[in-house]
Amino acid sequence: MDSASEYWLAVFVYLAGSGIALWLWRQVMRPLPHPFGGMGWMMVFALLLAPTVTEGENGQIAPAVIGLLFGIISDDKELILSSLLPIFLVMGLGFLVGFLIQRLRQQRV
Repeated sequence: MDSASEYWLAVFVYLAGSGIALWLWRQVMRPLPHPFGGMGWMMVFALLLAPTVTEGENGQIAPAVIGLLFGIISDDKELILSSLLPIFLVMGLGFLVGFLIQRLRQQRV
């Protein structure tokens, strides 16, 4: 463990935890009608995994939801907006990809 950097260890743990959370959320959303289940899963995916870059001298990639929470706690509207934009971008791209996949499935049937 001494050879691994703390940053990459934290990233791995965060991604593994997000994967488990997304799998559990999929199990919860499974009984819902098809488009609503996928939309709910995509919203949780975007919240957990939308990236942003931290500020400062050693800026690194971090989840945008952390910046969103800090912005809400500190009432910093600029931080809230700059954290919401990547979340909405990931959500919008996910919805677009899901829509295209649904169209391809309908054309094959």
